[in-house]
Amino acid sequence: MKVFFVAVMIFMAMPLTGHPPKNIELDYDAEAGILSIEIAHSVNDPLKHFINKVVVEVNGKKHVEQYFKKQADGENQRALYKIIDAEEGSSLTVIAYCNISGRRKADLEVTLKKDEVIED
Repeated sequence: MKVFFVAVMIFMAMPLTGHPPKNIELDYDAEAGILSIEIAHSVNDPLKHFINKVVVEVNGKKHVEQYFKKQADGENQRALYKIIDAEEGSSLTVIAYCNISGRRKADLEVTLKKDEVIED
C-alpha cells in the first residue's frame, strides 16, 4: 500500500509534458491584406494540448490577440487575419503560445509584389 501511495504522489508531482510550437510559417498577401499563419505543433490530443493564444504585432504594436479552446488538428493550428495597415517594409511578428508550456515567435517583413511587365 505504501508503494502505491508513493507512486501516486510521484506521478502527481510530475509536470505535464508540453512543448513550444515547432515552427511558424507566415505569408502575407499584400494585395488582399491577408496574413496567413500555420503553426506546427504536433500533439496527441488537440483538445487537451494545443496552441491557446496567437498574438500578431505590426511594427511592434499589438494588433491581434486571439485565444483558442482547441487546436485545429493533431499537427497544426492555422489562422488568417486581415491586416489593413501593413506597408512596404512593415514588420509583422507572430507569437504562438502552447497551453501547457512554451511559445515561439516568427517575423516577416512586408514586401509589395509589383506586376511584372513582359515585353516582346
